[in-house]
Amino acid sequence: MFKKLINIFFLVFVSMSIHAQRASIMERDTIYLDEFFGVEKFEHLIQDTLIIKHGNYSFSSELFNELLVNKISKLEVNGKYKGNYYQGTWQYKLTELEVDIIGIREARNMSLEYILNGTEKNASLDYNEGLPNGLWKIGIVKINENRRTPEITGGQFIFDHGVAINDFTFDDPQNHYFVRGVLNEEGFFDGDLILRFKRNREEIKETRFYQNGFLLKLSRFNESKGELEAEIIFNDVQKQLEDADGKIEEINFTISQEGFGVLFQNGYNLNDNKLTEQEEGNLILEEVIERYRKFSRGHDQEREEPKFNLTRRFKFIYPEEEGKLIRNVRPRLNIMLEEYNDFLSNAKFILNRERMDSLPYIFGFIDHARRKAQDMLDVIALTEDGFFDFLYRPNYYPNGLPNLNQADSFNYEEAGEEKEAEFDLGIYVDSPYRIMEQIEVFTDTLKQQTDEYLDYAFMEIRIFDEQATIDSLDNQIVQLKSKADALYSFLQVIPEDRTFEEMPLDYRVYRVIHNNSLQRLQNEYLDAENYDEKVKVGEELTCMLDYLIDQHEEILFIEEMPDRLDKEFTRFSPNPFFERDIETKILPAIYGKGTGPLFKYYAENLFESRNCKDLQSNLEKFRKLENRLKELVKRSDTEEVVRLDRALRRENIPNRIERLLNL
Repeated sequence: MFKKLINIFFLVFVSMSIHAQRASIMERDTIYLDEFFGVEKFEHLIQDTLIIKHGNYSFSSELFNELLVNKISKLEVNGKYKGNYYQGTWQYKLTELEVDIIGIREARNMSLEYILNGTEKNASLDYNEGLPNGLWKIGIVKINENRRTPEITGGQFIFDHGVAINDFTFDDPQNHYFVRGVLNEEGFFDGDLILRFKRNREEIKETRFYQNGFLLKLSRFNESKGELEAEIIFNDVQKQLEDADGKIEEINFTISQEGFGVLFQNGYNLNDNKLTEQEEGNLILEEVIERYRKFSRGHDQEREEPKFNLTRRFKFIYPEEEGKLIRNVRPRLNIMLEEYNDFLSNAKFILNRERMDSLPYIFGFIDHARRKAQDMLDVIALTEDGFFDFLYRPNYYPNGLPNLNQADSFNYEEAGEEKEAEFDLGIYVDSPYRIMEQIEVFTDTLKQQTDEYLDYAFMEIRIFDEQATIDSLDNQIVQLKSKADALYSFLQVIPEDRTFEEMPLDYRVYRVIHNNSLQRLQNEYLDAENYDEKVKVGEELTCMLDYLIDQHEEILFIEEMPDRLDKEFTRFSPNPFFERDIETKILPAIYGKGTGPLFKYYAENLFESRNCKDLQSNLEKFRKLENRLKELVKRSDTEEVVRLDRALRRENIPNRIERLLNL
């Protein structure tokens, strides 16, 4: 007995602790409905440092004043939370007023004289663990010259696990409309839906009849004129409902489980009266629903928005083969589109379009093909995104795809004149039931045709480029040849009192290289029929000519090298007997062999240069030789250089001299 009393006392203590915890109240600034700034006050628990709203909740906004228009608004909210979710009945009062200031009342305590006009909107929304569940009521009280009038506008929906069901009504005398209808247990319109509204002061009554979310009949009667404005029987829907698991033409269909809101759509075109005649009434239905949604937005982690299924549709099941066709065609179309865009933006083709007869037409054809490819990709994208899952695709494309279901034409500009050409592949996408199959065939044919045009265009531009390159090489060769001939005095006649060997080095070098190499390369260039071979020989020829022109001063400098080096290898010392210094030649073998046999050997190699690389290499040898001899002069007193000089006395073979000089 004593132990039982202890346990009871412990449970009471824990219960009191929890109750004390639940009594914690927080008050803080917040924004409600993404618009109203104010103070919220709520009871909460603390679990693992997290604030869990649990218990009473209230919010009161500050007066929101819209500048320049003298409008004020205020929102008040009261409700309860259970474990961080909306629970039970939540009350909203939204006051929206226009303030007309009359004047200032002069007294000990000054005050404003004003008139208030506007509305007080009240909402009572039932929730269960964050889901709309139970009765949702909205009422609007009009405030006229500071006085509340009796409630004039009101309506209600009933929700079950978040979905609107059962009878609903909404009456708004101020805006002159009335709505009454029934939702079945799944939340779809079922039976009669009555809408009354005013249009240009005329009383209109619209009656719709739904069956499980499917609109079967719509009639609209102008009561002021006593005229029937519209009466539409949805025979297509009735027929499909009678065979809900059948097929239309070649496409299977069934009934969807999804809700699609106010608009009923069975694949109708935008100008179909089965759509257009719904518009006026749908606007009223949307406005009614929006009045409820206004109070249920935000706080997504704490409550769900109300779900209005209302209408449903037939779900179309297209052939499984379409998926395979799409997976095959779509990447190919993307590649084709990329190729077309690359071609149309290629600077080389753009610049030469007017210079080549065929390019303007090809440009126009490829641009038109690009649009065809994009049209097909757009339809594929709609299909993959499920756009036609609930919309009968043949209704959208009764004659196949526009611009692809028959021959058409395209325009292109040639020589400043706009021309028109036929575009007809002989293949069309003209069957609403075999769209993907025909798209595949159209794609194959389009690719084949455009590939031929692209190949031809690239061949033409290549020929054009090749000819431009050859023309450029021709001009370069002629110009460089004329310049080199003049620079090296090629046309000069050797005087009778001189031999060829006695002519200047530059004259001899150019004459020999011209006769042995330049003339040969020129003949090979002229005889070459292969483009690559012709360019290769032409570039070799221009390289040699250009290098000879560039190095002319260097060749003149080389000719004077023995005289320059003679000064380097001469030493002067004081003469005790005469004023003139004693002149002494140092390292005679190094100087003699370097400027004698080796110099002549290098000159012979230079004469025999057969290509640009040989020419560059042979001229470089003279520079290395001169630098090496100058470097040895600076070390003429070293034992190593003296031994080298003695060794060279016995050498006359150029290769051995070159090797000893470490060249």
